[in-house]
Amino acid sequence: MGQIIIEIPNKINRRYRIENAEFAAEVIAKLETSAQRAKNPNLSTEDEADIRAGKKALAEFKKTGESYTVDEMRRELGV
Repeated sequence: MGQIIIEIPNKINRRYRIENAEFAAEVIAKLETSAQRAKNPNLSTEDEADIRAGKKALAEFKKTGESYTVDEMRRELGV
């Protein structure tokens, strides 16, 4: 079981249990699009930049369907 923590400006405490995985995924998707996600205080600026770059790369992959092997990337980057 996982947890989602939602901070709200009211003094209200609620606890919900969602046992259906598909419904839980829908709830998370709606939260991701409608709420501002809190930053993880343990992440460095570099980590946050890596996460943004990864999300951008994933979006590009979903859009184009292009992928590369490690050897292709090494040749392209000259590593």
